Amino acid sequence: MTNPITAWIKSCMETHEGREAWMVERVSENSINSQKFADERHSPYAPHDVYRCENRTHPNFRPAFAVSGYAGQEAGNAGSFRAMRYYQSGFSKRRDEIMTEIAKSG
Repeated sequence: MTNPITAWIKSCMETHEGREAWMVERVSENSINSQKFADERHSPYAPHDVYRCENRTHPNFRPAFAVSGYAGQEAGNAGSFRAMRYYQSGFSKRRDEIMTEIAKSG
């Protein structure tokens, strides 16, 4: 007869293969994210010597933090060009909806 608590603990434990697969996935995801950062740093939209500007002197300096609810989506990369494109497309869709409502009622 086995102890039910021990059996429950063993059923919830990770296997070595599962942990290794999780680590491989984590390393690959981090390498992709680091390449995204490098690509965006050297993008054609960045002005010359963009890294030398002092952002803290601007009155609207608000650093953006990643939101875990958007992990894996375009909006999850806070402060990136992809996140900006995600929000701009949402804003333009909403603007178009408002314009059609105004055109129907007016």
